[in-house]
Amino acid sequence: MTTHSMDPAMFAALARGGGGPGAVRLLASVRRSRTLLLIHALVELAERSRHPSAALARSAYEQLRVVPRAALQAVLDYPRVGAWAVRTTARLQTGAPCSPGQLMAVLAAARVLAGADGVVEVPGGAPVVLPSLGTFRPLTSRSVRVVTSGGTSFASDGEAFTDLRTASFCWQPVGRLHTSHDGLSLLLTVDGTGEQNLPPQVSAHDSLPAGAWRERVDEAWRLLVTGHRPVAEEIAATLSVLTPLSTSGSGHAALTFANAFGCVAMSLPDDPRVMAVALAHEVQHGKLSALLDLFPLVDHLSSHHMRVAWRNDPRPPVAVLQGVYAHLAVSTFWARYHDHEARAEFDRWSTATQDALTSLRASGTLTDLGEIFVEQMRLVTDSWTDSGDQCQRVDKKLTI
Repeated sequence: MTTHSMDPAMFAALARGGGGPGAVRLLASVRRSRTLLLIHALVELAERSRHPSAALARSAYEQLRVVPRAALQAVLDYPRVGAWAVRTTARLQTGAPCSPGQLMAVLAAARVLAGADGVVEVPGGAPVVLPSLGTFRPLTSRSVRVVTSGGTSFASDGEAFTDLRTASFCWQPVGRLHTSHDGLSLLLTVDGTGEQNLPPQVSAHDSLPAGAWRERVDEAWRLLVTGHRPVAEEIAATLSVLTPLSTSGSGHAALTFANAFGCVAMSLPDDPRVMAVALAHEVQHGKLSALLDLFPLVDHLSSHHMRVAWRNDPRPPVAVLQGVYAHLAVSTFWARYHDHEARAEFDRWSTATQDALTSLRASGTLTDLGEIFVEQMRLVTDSWTDSGDQCQRVDKKLTI
């Protein structure tokens, strides 16, 4: 069994909005452990409930345990897999329809990544998603055989056949976006949401207009690396999947999913600075979601709700904490610029963050560790006020 611990200095750095790649790697390992525990739990639940796919799930689980470590970690870290494990375990607990036998697709992807010779049979009758690789669309309802031999992998349902190295009428490999600037790279797999819920005004796609997205990602990445390198380093360490979104109205949409660590869903913004601040915002949600796996920071059973500037509806304590943490990064981002738009954005979000932080501190819903976490955030917001006072004093001297 893997155990996890965190140095108090790292906890404090995370609370102040940072932490660095080392903290992100620790959080990723925490989420990986959770995913593995959930997979074990769903196999046990499937057997206990005598689910029709229980034997298939057990077979997949036992074979996963002997997959080479690097390939196993890569597939467990893939956002779709963690989200699927959470969803399937919850449905087994409530008796809702689910397919634990789809663990065979996770096994197949891991074996392909490892280059391990052999055959994995995945339940058919629907598109088969091989996490981090792509989607096979069978022509029959028969099971899909994923075969690896001599370093080459292919999939077939007995009628459709495809080499997994190239796109075909039945195989859509995931896309890739890669950008690099000043020695720091960002590599994103382009994939769908994995059945995550989306707001009604947006929809997700498994593909994207590569030219426009590549240009915007390149511009945003140069901006982040040049002006916000510590943030860029955390983004590179955290984000692995981009889900392109379309919006039904005007404006830019960006979001993350609590159970899909490493995935960001986003519509294409017109301005690279909008994309940059959105990435800085969303990576905070991912970090905090994983940190909450380790430490209870708020009372999840509390019925207390609070008003915040970024939502119309009152929010529970954990949502307020998430919002404050994300907008801490947004305010810090805009504070580095001095144009009119940036100053207006900083004034808006720094005020909203400070107000929400005050409400959270007074709510009585924080745990002891939550109090420490919030106190570190307060030190950051206080530094904004101190900087603003200093700027005003300088302005007065210049005026005189």
